Amino acid sequence: MAAPTLTTVREAARAVITRQARELRRHERAVTRAGAPGPIHDMRVAIRRLRAALAVFHSVVVLPKAARRPPLRWLARQLGRVRDLDVRIALLAEQFLPAVAGLEAARVDRLIAECTAERHRAHQRLRKGLARPRYRKLRTALAAWARRAAFADGEDTGAARFMADAVDRAARRVGSHDAMHDRHPTAAALHDLRIAVKRLRYALDFHADTCGLAFDAERAVARDLQDRLGELRDHDLLFARLAEDGAGAWPQLSARVAEGRMKLWRRLLQVRRRWFARTRPAPTVAPLEEPRFVHLEVTPVQLRLVEPSRAERTRRSA
Repeated sequence: MAAPTLTTVREAARAVITRQARELRRHERAVTRAGAPGPIHDMRVAIRRLRAALAVFHSVVVLPKAARRPPLRWLARQLGRVRDLDVRIALLAEQFLPAVAGLEAARVDRLIAECTAERHRAHQRLRKGLARPRYRKLRTALAAWARRAAFADGEDTGAARFMADAVDRAARRVGSHDAMHDRHPTAAALHDLRIAVKRLRYALDFHADTCGLAFDAERAVARDLQDRLGELRDHDLLFARLAEDGAGAWPQLSARVAEGRMKLWRRLLQVRRRWFARTRPAPTVAPLEEPRFVHLEVTPVQLRLVEPSRAERTRRSA
């Protein structure tokens, strides 16, 4: 079924924010009851998308105090701690444990057990947090805003131009990021780039959801970038954990993690090349220093959304 085409920014903001708040609530029960990796991941994605939506529409919406940044950031961190441990346990158990032998294999088994215990404690903290007034107020505030949305003063402009501009800004941040050009970016730079790519991907998704334009090729590139950067981040976090035990403490495991990370880095370089293959200077008299993401110019987006006049329809059918 085709996505609805929403005419104004306020309509788009209300639809996107309400949907993300509903998704957050939908996964809450499963996270509280069992805390399996799947629901934890789904709820974390929902809070990320909600925060991204609020960032895109920050100049348009007026939120209750209980639904602003601090409580959302707190919830994202709680979910992130559990999710990072889920990924670490899966990497160790499924990918790296079969690749080591001898006494180090037994030590990896113990490391998995330690991570599992730490994960249990992190999930218990998350469950307690979801039962506290801070989260209940957040949930109530979001539901109240969805029922009776409040917006900033000013003209309610067209959604197509607003959303295309939001996507273009996000794409420029990605394309100009140092980690998109450096030969050996740091782990911190790659993590920062990953955040920028996620914001671009979500902005593209919001554009498709509200304006009925999919931009499938651009979304695919952004998704691949996000996936490769996420896998690199998982390996970097595991490296950091192994480094806590000192240099040389994990000779086999460290070598396997380094080998896996090198393969991921090569895949990221391939996606980076695909990104720049899809950029070109915007049509203007003076060339821009930074490329625009292909097909995201505002004018073509608007033209495809404008209904032709009666005279134009008659001419076309002639």
